Amino acid sequence: MKQTLHADAVCSRLVSLAKTAPTAGTVHSVFDHAVNLAPDGRDGLIGLIKSDRPLTPYAVSLRLDGPLTQRGICTGMAATLADGSIAIPGAGIEIDFSGSGRKDLSVDTVAVARRSVKSRLPVLRDALKDADGEFGVSALVTGAGGNVYSNFLKPRFLELADAVSAGDETRALHAAERMAGCGVGLTPSSDDLLTGYFTLLRVLRRAQGTKGNAALLTEMAKRAAAKTNRVSATFLLQSGEGLANDAVLSLIRSVFSNAGDETARLAAARVMSIGSTSGGDMLTGLILAIAYHDGGK
Repeated sequence: MKQTLHADAVCSRLVSLAKTAPTAGTVHSVFDHAVNLAPDGRDGLIGLIKSDRPLTPYAVSLRLDGPLTQRGICTGMAATLADGSIAIPGAGIEIDFSGSGRKDLSVDTVAVARRSVKSRLPVLRDALKDADGEFGVSALVTGAGGNVYSNFLKPRFLELADAVSAGDETRALHAAERMAGCGVGLTPSSDDLLTGYFTLLRVLRRAQGTKGNAALLTEMAKRAAAKTNRVSATFLLQSGEGLANDAVLSLIRSVFSNAGDETARLAAARVMSIGSTSGGDMLTGLILAIAYHDGGK
């Protein structure tokens, strides 16, 4: 018997994609809080996200009791994206997002009230005090003892930042490739760092009136995505498109707004709650983009 689930919210990019034509695919992976679908002919994944987690690009948000692993959805099942719906026949599930609230998760929608945001660094650094220092890479910002991953990535990030600052595209692309795929977990720490770095740098360049760098950011994200797993690559590719999950987008809005530091502090805390190390690693990337590219390190 088919069960219809009604999405709370949907990324506007997914709505647009679904309108083009029905797209077949398969279930790529299933977790307690998310299911990833692999549409035919696309590198990036489509997400079904429980509503207690931030909405991600090309995803729908579902208000459900219990984990998604108990919904009968299995890896390899056929899935279809159509206008206003996602169907997984093998699990007897259809997700209706035709009447769901749409969210534009593009960082290009961020209103830039301040050209320089370096004054936000103390607040953002403070949010990293509770980051996972054993497996994450927050030591690149906090200066704490570090671990094998942060020690490995430090010279590679410095090379990347220097190449980006110099406008050396060849060197920047190579540096992005060399950083990808480093760390533990479904989304390795280096990939989360790069996702945050690319995303914040795109807005910072717009604030500085140098939007032409967007093409380089897109290509760096593609090069890094080719060197890691498909889930992590999806988020990298989205950052190259200028897309961010709802929590990161809210933090960036607060950073570039004239709101008080407390607003940014609360938004940073929400980002920190993502995954075991992912939130801290993304925040590390956001901070490094500001520290190295908002008027020099």
